[in-house]
Amino acid sequence: MDLQQFEALENKISQAVKIIQTLKAENKELHQRLGALEQKVREKEEQYSLVQEEMKNVHARSDETQQLREREEKIRSKVEDMLAKLEELQLQL
Repeated sequence: MDLQQFEALENKISQAVKIIQTLKAENKELHQRLGALEQKVREKEEQYSLVQEEMKNVHARSDETQQLREREEKIRSKVEDMLAKLEELQLQL
């Protein structure tokens, strides 16, 4: 191997080392970004779970409210019926 071939090999090795260093730096940056994104995903999943739980609570309260309204309407109807009967009794007296 002559000096020219040796210098060409040295240049290629230097280029390969630079490429490897660049790729390692990019890989490190990508791993950091991946870690940050995974953390964001975990946070979003937690938020989603909290929202789902809150929605369940809202639905439950909505159902309770509906039941209370129905009960209130039944009571109102019965009170009105009783008042009407009382009026009839008063008119009969």
